[in-house]
Amino acid sequence: MNRVIVLLLFGFTACASLAEPVNVNVRVLANDAKFVGTSMGGARVVITNIEDGAVLASGITRGTTGDTGLIMREPRERGASIVTDGAAVFSTSIDISRPTRVRVEASGPLGFPDSMAQVSATHWLIPGHDITDGWTMALPGFVLEMTDVPQLAGHSDDIPVHVKLVMMCGCPTEPGGLWDSDQYTIKGQLWNGDTLVSEADLEYTGETSHYRAVVPATASGEMELVVFAVDTSTGNTAVVTTQLVIDE
Repeated sequence: MNRVIVLLLFGFTACASLAEPVNVNVRVLANDAKFVGTSMGGARVVITNIEDGAVLASGITRGTTGDTGLIMREPRERGASIVTDGAAVFSTSIDISRPTRVRVEASGPLGFPDSMAQVSATHWLIPGHDITDGWTMALPGFVLEMTDVPQLAGHSDDIPVHVKLVMMCGCPTEPGGLWDSDQYTIKGQLWNGDTLVSEADLEYTGETSHYRAVVPATASGEMELVVFAVDTSTGNTAVVTTQLVIDE
């Protein structure tokens, strides 16, 4: 019996000794923009073993948004890195003894729950082969925040709508800018159930990333104010809503 126990322990030890750490860096890049990092609350990364569902690692991307020129302006040859020192990343080390298929999920930006998006991809981890610069996930969408919206209005009132619109990395938008809002549709709509009551296009206020409109209250009752932004060239979208009551 003792000999069996010793052999079993030896077998377990031998198996464990085969495990090798694989260092993995995962970065989350805002679609058509820069890295999602500390300034936006980061993005949550979860790495799961597809075979048994076990979570192998999880954490949050930390660091800067990276080098604007390198990411957005400079032409790059195939395989050239856009990573610079301090660029936001989630780094981990995973012990495996054989090739392991994993699912990598990223969700964020964590600092703006109403605008969060999630993406996932499957990869193979190979013992002894680090992933230092290869796993970069593109997070689609905008961060859209609504401010200065009244909760109560009167019939025939003009409802002022004011929003702030930035990229998922926090990068600013403005007409003619690097993130050119002239390409976007930004619209405010007033809904009564499934009926569209009125709508208006939001215009740039002159302050970076800020847009404003007045939406006419042409009906009364409980309403939903919906503001959306869309860039058809990149597929980035965002929606923010609020409830309000319009008196007779």
